[in-house]
Amino acid sequence: MACYRVRPTSIIFVLLFIFYICMIDVKFLLKGEYASAVLKSNCIAPKETYPLTITTITKNSASYIREWLEYHLLIGVDHFFILDNESEDGVHAVLKPYIDKDLVTYIPWADDSYRDAKFTLSLNTQQKGMVFALSLHGCKSEWTALIDDDEFILPKGNRTVKDILHDYKSYGGLAVGWAWFGSNGHVKKPNKLVIEAFTRRRDELDILYKTIIQPQHFRRMKTIHYPVFESGYPLVTEHFNTVSTIPEHVKKFAFKLNDPTNDIIQLNHYKVKSQEDWLERTQRGAVAGGRWRDKLDDFYLNDFNEVKDTDILQYLPELKKRLIAEEL
Repeated sequence: MACYRVRPTSIIFVLLFIFYICMIDVKFLLKGEYASAVLKSNCIAPKETYPLTITTITKNSASYIREWLEYHLLIGVDHFFILDNESEDGVHAVLKPYIDKDLVTYIPWADDSYRDAKFTLSLNTQQKGMVFALSLHGCKSEWTALIDDDEFILPKGNRTVKDILHDYKSYGGLAVGWAWFGSNGHVKKPNKLVIEAFTRRRDELDILYKTIIQPQHFRRMKTIHYPVFESGYPLVTEHFNTVSTIPEHVKKFAFKLNDPTNDIIQLNHYKVKSQEDWLERTQRGAVAGGRWRDKLDDFYLNDFNEVKDTDILQYLPELKKRLIAEEL
């Protein structure tokens, strides 16, 4: 019988890798458990909750946010919790009619908001904002989508988002496949709506997800992509597979474990838009903080136009009517 000798260096490498993963998890645990304590202590449950809301953080989105709001109202979203990260383009004026109709809860959010040493451990501006919004308003929603203002939820088939979510009531949240749309070759801003102008995307879904969660089960946040829930309420994909909590930067492992799909529901991500839009994006900064600020050259790394995807255009005629009606 052959006997194989394991090199000490190999053992050391494996142990160091395990230690690295564990330390990452401890770091997220430390920041997250405090976040869950905040969530429990500050949210006052109303008599009636919103069936479906969106919790987001925005920065200088005045030129696009009406389309985003009206689209999501069209597909059944009941309310929006919007943190404004020091916008300078008049976005509050655009949001005011929705605030007055009690469709939007507006939350000013500066980069140094809520500067508690425990809470801010390892959290970037976006993550702090999302958890803070959940701490104040999470119990007002049966479901809330933790998405950005350039992301559009797209239910597939003839089912509504609420119908789809009913299948996942026994879980903490639904991880939605993330589809990255490109520029469609637009250099200048096209005189069209976002969902109309940008119809080409990357063929494969991203290895990460965005989530629609049940806030009552939320406990902590590893990253903006990986909320963690109380025991017995995992985050699952549309096909009920439990989502891996391996840190997002270990992409090779995450892809193999998560196997993203978009058979039932999809999240259209219009981060790129035109080259002109991208230039403005680099100038306004990122809601996640300076570390995540996009650069000019990043446009070519993110501009995916491999396949045409026009499924969302089924909502275009009604969306245009709603936008015109709001202007009258």
